[in-house]
Amino acid sequence: MSDEPKTLEHHWIVDLHGCPAGLLDDHDLIRNQLKETTDRYELSLLKIVSNQFEPQGVTAVGLLAESHLSIHTWPEHCYAAVDIFTCGSDQHLHAACQFIANSLKAKQSTVLRLQRGVLNADGPGKITASQVTLDELSS
Repeated sequence: MSDEPKTLEHHWIVDLHGCPAGLLDDHDLIRNQLKETTDRYELSLLKIVSNQFEPQGVTAVGLLAESHLSIHTWPEHCYAAVDIFTCGSDQHLHAACQFIANSLKAKQSTVLRLQRGVLNADGPGKITASQVTLDELSS
């Protein structure tokens, strides 16, 4: 193994605030956003499981060959939580998160980026984390 650490998994946890409640309570739209995200950003979707809650809210989870993508909504708070966990490269994760944020018309976003399964030349490393906004990632 080289001296450079190797990261096995990338886990992006995204908070989206200021989303229109009507979008967040649209079960079909949330499912379609999950599917379109996987299609656009080269994620291998195996299956989608979703639920429309009463009186409001949607959860959709996409089982990926790479791991998972989930969207959980709280229309009453104009808030959505997005979770993308993939093995291998994280090259498309920023674009995928930005696509979901734009689709849900989020006014504000925060991303916690975790590197998991970090391996150093001398053995296991620690999870590393950084927190930014999607806009900061674009600059």
